[in-house]
Amino acid sequence: MSNQKKKVKSKIAIKPHLLPVEERKNTFKEVNLGYIDEKEAIEECERCYQCYKKRDPKVKPPPCMEQCPTHCNSREIIQNILDGNVDEALKIVYDHYAFPKSVERICPGFCQTHCTAGKKGDPIQIPHLKRYFVDHHGVPKDYFKCEPDTGKKVAIIGSGPLGLTAAYFLRKLGHEATVFEKLGVIGGMLAVGIPEFRLPKAILNEEIENLKKLGIIFVINKGYNKEFNYQKIFESGFDAILLGIGTHKSKWMKIPGEEGKGVLHAINFLRNYNLQKDMPDVSGKKIAVVGGGSSATDAARVAKRLGADVFIVYRRQKEQMPAGEVEIHHTEEEGIPINFLTNPTAIICINDEVVGIKCIKMRLGEEDASGRPRPIPIENSYFKKDAVFMIEAISQEPDLSDFDKNKFEINRWNTFEVNENYSTSVPGVFAGGDCVTGPKSVVDAVAQGKKIAKKIHKFLGFENEES
Repeated sequence: MSNQKKKVKSKIAIKPHLLPVEERKNTFKEVNLGYIDEKEAIEECERCYQCYKKRDPKVKPPPCMEQCPTHCNSREIIQNILDGNVDEALKIVYDHYAFPKSVERICPGFCQTHCTAGKKGDPIQIPHLKRYFVDHHGVPKDYFKCEPDTGKKVAIIGSGPLGLTAAYFLRKLGHEATVFEKLGVIGGMLAVGIPEFRLPKAILNEEIENLKKLGIIFVINKGYNKEFNYQKIFESGFDAILLGIGTHKSKWMKIPGEEGKGVLHAINFLRNYNLQKDMPDVSGKKIAVVGGGSSATDAARVAKRLGADVFIVYRRQKEQMPAGEVEIHHTEEEGIPINFLTNPTAIICINDEVVGIKCIKMRLGEEDASGRPRPIPIENSYFKKDAVFMIEAISQEPDLSDFDKNKFEINRWNTFEVNENYSTSVPGVFAGGDCVTGPKSVVDAVAQGKKIAKKIHKFLGFENEES
């Protein structure tokens, strides 16, 4: 037996570098700078316990792999990095993600929630590790290698995470993949729903260029409509259609005063900011943002950088906010107050102009269908908060106005009803991502994108290899 002592693993994570708070206030530069050298990344890799290393991950996956919607084997990635097999580590990453530089910047880190290292200290910083190596080592050697052309053509409607992922894997399988995007930019919510300080446009555009080099065809300013419906798409020579239209339609609170000038929705506010058009002048203005998800924190942080005096109101407590822990921390760190257990009941307008919001204090009751405590209004606890803009960020849904309800089965949540193969009620038309599940994380959409690509591959008459 060797007398060499086993190195004690540090309980403290190597944390990523951040743009200083003071510097963030007037700039849209990326906040999370990640690791700045390989030494930091390797030191963090060395903290990994390599759980279930000797077991087949298909039989007994490590906790990180089990928690990730994509089932990416982060343990194996880390081991390959430590062994010096960086290209093999990259292959594993790109076998799950078409655009990992973008994904790892906004990944909620589900893998970290059950990390063994996290039981006695900090969890391994898995998204930051993967980000460092894809940022600094490029794509794997076989990235641009695809199976021989099959002669089959797939139309993908929507260029968000679901559409880009499915297009990538369909192209790798040898099919012609054409992505149709109704906006003038590619990326869906990645391009128009996430601010530059969380996902720089240069990073996303670089990964889209790689997808173009892979052979994926992109058509912008062309979305699904009555003149370009599924019948027309099939008639133009496509063998299958995938609907990945996301949730770009605003949901409103439906409270008095919503028709007032100065009432905005976070989805529209963020889209206009990202496209740099039709933006209201918010500098020096008091803004209330309603909601607790990423859209709320993103909208508030954008408004702050544009010079607004902004605050958030949320009807539950911090622990129930859907936004990521890091996003919430950065929001508060940047001087944006969050008013918890507070819910607007009306928007106060004078001559159609917003001047404030009427709120009521809330308390938490039993769990509701979301698994979170139900917010209950406290009687006679009304109060007013001044604001000249109110940005609603409560939720969004798919815009299905151009889809024939007699052909497509739509459920009560206004999303597409699909079967276990992600097939809609129209033969040959598949659907996935947020337009099926409702708003979820980027990794949920990515995971579905790969699964649906395999389902379409089988529908087209080909067998799938195990993976």
